[in-house]
Amino acid sequence: MTRYSLITVTLCLFPAITQAQVLPGQKQSPAVNDFAGTLSFLSSDWMEGREAGARGGFMAADYIASMMQLYGLAPSGDLDQSNNTRDKKPGSNSTFKRTYFQNFEVVRYKTDKETFAFIQRTSTSESALQLSAGTDFELRSGPYGREAETGVVFAGYGITAPDKAYDDYKGQDVKGRIVVVLDGFPGHADTTSPAWKKLGKAFGEKHASVDEKLRIAEQHGAVALILVAANGSIRPLSHSQMNRNILNSVMNSPKITEPEYDDPDYILPGDTTIAIAPCFSLGPDATSQLFAGTGIVLTGFETKIAHDLSPAPMPLKDKIIRFCVSVKQESIGVHNVLGMIQGKDSSRSIVVGAHYDHLGIRNGNIYNGADDNASGVSGMLALAKVWSENCERPACNIIFAAWTAEEKGLLGSSYFVQHTRANPGKIKLSVNLDMISRSAPEDTDCRILSIGTMKGNEYLQHMAAEGNLRLSHPFKLDLWDVTGHFGSDYASFTAVKIPVMTFFSGFHDDYHTPRDISAKTDPGKMESILKLVNGCIRQALDSIQSK
Repeated sequence: MTRYSLITVTLCLFPAITQAQVLPGQKQSPAVNDFAGTLSFLSSDWMEGREAGARGGFMAADYIASMMQLYGLAPSGDLDQSNNTRDKKPGSNSTFKRTYFQNFEVVRYKTDKETFAFIQRTSTSESALQLSAGTDFELRSGPYGREAETGVVFAGYGITAPDKAYDDYKGQDVKGRIVVVLDGFPGHADTTSPAWKKLGKAFGEKHASVDEKLRIAEQHGAVALILVAANGSIRPLSHSQMNRNILNSVMNSPKITEPEYDDPDYILPGDTTIAIAPCFSLGPDATSQLFAGTGIVLTGFETKIAHDLSPAPMPLKDKIIRFCVSVKQESIGVHNVLGMIQGKDSSRSIVVGAHYDHLGIRNGNIYNGADDNASGVSGMLALAKVWSENCERPACNIIFAAWTAEEKGLLGSSYFVQHTRANPGKIKLSVNLDMISRSAPEDTDCRILSIGTMKGNEYLQHMAAEGNLRLSHPFKLDLWDVTGHFGSDYASFTAVKIPVMTFFSGFHDDYHTPRDISAKTDPGKMESILKLVNGCIRQALDSIQSK
């Protein structure tokens, strides 16, 4: 789970919605004893932190599948083609039973070797100034190695934004070159500047991320990106599991320290959206060396462009850089866990999902992940139990899903969306449960609940607000727009325009630390959240049935 902005709304602005009817014989919502034991077991030391592709992750998946079987959910994963599970005798027209597992592979990769040097050439000699990794520069590599020796082009902030008539690459060919760009965006350091007033924070959120700058550099044909800061500081380029940024962020107390760890990155095989070019972040000495003799003063450039918005990309004359990055790769088998209650209309579906993986074991410490996200998985299973006990079939299929590899980059939910047996266009709603058992330190009443939906799906916000008012102790809702955010598995569904409702109860100081244990969870708050979630599912099904 990653951090995102919350937008507080006033509930009285929402119109009333007709309350969905509870079907005869249906339990209204999960109680504490429907999820407490599951949450405790999944976050116990026995599960070893449930890392995707590790023993603890597979044990957790087996346990989740056994609970789905216990609740009578139909297996909705891959076909089991082993001989001992055939419905018919060998030699006949055999068919295969379906399992609860959707199996696939992820590629794990990590930098094996990295060198970076400034090359000085004269007509009679050549010298190389080798930079030190971790001191002079940090590297974020792609999944493949790359090496080059070529010239350098300074391209301002490295932003191309046609909608704002702004292009740091305008008039400059960078194909085959290394592009050096400033961290940030025009006006980011001066909120009184003309650039800030014209572009604003939203521009930065859209264009100033390292990922976006790297994507644009590759689009223009650059072989690598160098990121520098006007003040000379080095920006950490964190990988998926490098926790140094998390520990220094507002999510955690500055008084609390944990051992740092540095893990590999992960991708789905054949993912063409991942940047291939390496990205280097330079420290102060390296930055000074790079711009020496160019006449460019970065602080002066930043001030100028904040006032006149006139990008002027330029080659850094006589500057040559040689780099080499080699990467080690391996394939790792993982699986989602999928069960289903078949609906009256089997062509349409609602997905109720939560990621079951966490960080595993780091430096001998077990990252139990009780809130993140044993809470979401145990809540999903409790909802499955409630619906399996319903004496009447729902209006459409309800797919209950436990995603793997969320902590590796939303890979499990991404794979499902790309390879689901259900028609993605017929998935009417994805409900995502991620961290629903704790509260932020500032939430002293333990009644703040965040619910994210897509722009254009305001009816889902209305549904949540109306359902909240029916609780005996309503939450203070933070309803927010998920557009442009990628903090949890909801993003895999928004990427293909499937409506989402993502539920989250607050960041805390134990986030992504070994202190996220079941004893610190709030079962009462989680029970209320699941009551609201279940009410939203019922109303969504009523809406589907009426169409």
